[in-house]
Amino acid sequence: MDDDLPTDFQVIVVGTGMVESIVAAACSRIGKNVLHLDSSDHYGGLWASYNFDGLQKFIKEVSEDPKRQEQVYNLSEKWYIEKDVSEEAEENKTDADPAKKIWSQTKFAAEYRKFNIDMTPKLLFSRGPLVELLISSNIARYAEFRCVTRVLTWLDDRLMPVPCSRADVFATDSVSILEKRQLMKMLTAIVGNTEEEMEQEFKDWNDKPFKDYLTHKGLTPNLIHYVLFAIAGGTDKMNCRDGVKESKKFLMSLGRYGNTPFLWPMYGSGELPQCFCRLCAVFGGVYCLNRPIDKVEHKVVDEGKSIVVIESKSKTLNCDHLVIGINECPKEMISPEPTESTDISKAVFVTNASIMPSEKEPLTLLRFPSLDGTDHAVTVLEVGPATGSCPKGLFVVYLITSKVTDAENDLMPYAQRIFDMNADQSETTEKPKCLWSVFYNVRDTSAPVASLVDNVHVCSGPDSGLDFDRAVEQAEQIFKKICPGEEFLPRAPDPEEIVFEDDAAPGPDFERTLEDEEEQKPEE
Repeated sequence: MDDDLPTDFQVIVVGTGMVESIVAAACSRIGKNVLHLDSSDHYGGLWASYNFDGLQKFIKEVSEDPKRQEQVYNLSEKWYIEKDVSEEAEENKTDADPAKKIWSQTKFAAEYRKFNIDMTPKLLFSRGPLVELLISSNIARYAEFRCVTRVLTWLDDRLMPVPCSRADVFATDSVSILEKRQLMKMLTAIVGNTEEEMEQEFKDWNDKPFKDYLTHKGLTPNLIHYVLFAIAGGTDKMNCRDGVKESKKFLMSLGRYGNTPFLWPMYGSGELPQCFCRLCAVFGGVYCLNRPIDKVEHKVVDEGKSIVVIESKSKTLNCDHLVIGINECPKEMISPEPTESTDISKAVFVTNASIMPSEKEPLTLLRFPSLDGTDHAVTVLEVGPATGSCPKGLFVVYLITSKVTDAENDLMPYAQRIFDMNADQSETTEKPKCLWSVFYNVRDTSAPVASLVDNVHVCSGPDSGLDFDRAVEQAEQIFKKICPGEEFLPRAPDPEEIVFEDDAAPGPDFERTLEDEEEQKPEE
């Protein structure tokens, strides 16, 4: 491949994270000559999904060679089950559910291909920027999605379903008749008011907490909990403007595809960068994995033209524009201006049941208010076998929050509320049993950073937010700098719509003439 790889490109993209992949697809789609590189042997970077064997290799790499994964630290893996299951344990399965599988580390390893575990689990709002982009660009045909079936919250020391739709509000027993009317009036006002009406309504609340506004409107503590923590996804200190904005985003996405506003990508969030990479390749983008960058230089050549020169595996590559992930970019090319950042605490758990029983397999978003009164709520996502995330009989649960001390100390108190950490799988308990976990911190590289070189464009890393909005917004901004005036990801044709230029044009239809018919008449 080294001998065949051209040396000159209009755009070179380094890293296959979400932002980089969207930019690569957008440039390739309008005819730019794109080379897309990644130093890893897989797509996605910190946005990737791993099967269980791949995740074990990643954990080993972080533990043994921290310099290769500098953005991940404080990683701690723990098994809660034995390496192998004894015959006696198999025979002593619970009478309540004799078909329930007794899991061991060996059984996990045997079914490693059935796992798809995300490094950056995120949801899509049904009317959010990414869904609209996937539809308008026709990239949606490369992906599959499932609807989140329920939104939960932690209230009165137990899990409670959040009434999302109008039907949910009037069907729930957790709020009174009066509260239902109050809640519907509040939600209708947030969705129905025009920009001018919103401006008038909130002119005195710009710098005040959303909780104070909800209290001012007469909502009960019960309703304030639902709106503030579950719908707006906020905390006690959430700004009023932000609370209204997040609530409106939640409510506007209701009813498009399901009973909640959210979609989850089949086989994990790591599938989405690959969808954009597929489109880039379809329109001529060249891909090279396992291709580390040795050196990046900025040069001015003939007639004052500025180019970027990359050294990679003893080969020199030239480009008009370089798009590069922040972790790959040479520090001397990044603006030294300080950016605000708060590192992220994450955890992944594999359990033998759902956190809240359901007739059908649930796909759950749980928004956990802070347990210690700090300004750090916890987002919990639970996915099951129907999403392609794990083998039958298991669930994968993600916990995410802003870092305070370290991932384990930040998240374990929440995990203990919803999981049974006892390793004995033969016992029947109300909570699902935790079989395996990993805690880790991720450096926050989500803030946009400026490059000191005009034709070098630096892509931020994943943020702690629930959706992909920031990634889509930054990708479009970078594309517009590279291709001013061009349409961002116009619709790609379906295969049956493509007509190749060198196809021979069909000739005229054959028409029989009267003379031909006379000649072919048999002689009498």
